Amino acid sequence: MARNKCARVQMEEMYLRLVIDYDNEDFKRDIQIAIGKIEKETKMFPSVTRRAISEHAGNFSVEFDTSDSSRDAGEFCEKLMRELGIDRCSE
Repeated sequence: MARNKCARVQMEEMYLRLVIDYDNEDFKRDIQIAIGKIEKETKMFPSVTRRAISEHAGNFSVEFDTSDSSRDAGEFCEKLMRELGIDRCSE
């Protein structure tokens, strides 16, 4: 089952991933726009992968190599979630 506006963070040593689910084209577009906006603001360019699970649902995976600084990656993720109106991550 597709979820919408659901985020989860995965962290390991020197690695951070934020996954954001969408179940409609409007929120999919909102995610794309928000990622571009936060990249411009922060001058950070994470690896972004979009995975489709159906014609209108899927997720975006925003990944960072945190060997330099996990703080910057965390700030990027917080800004992105705020921009999308997501106030907490799922478990």
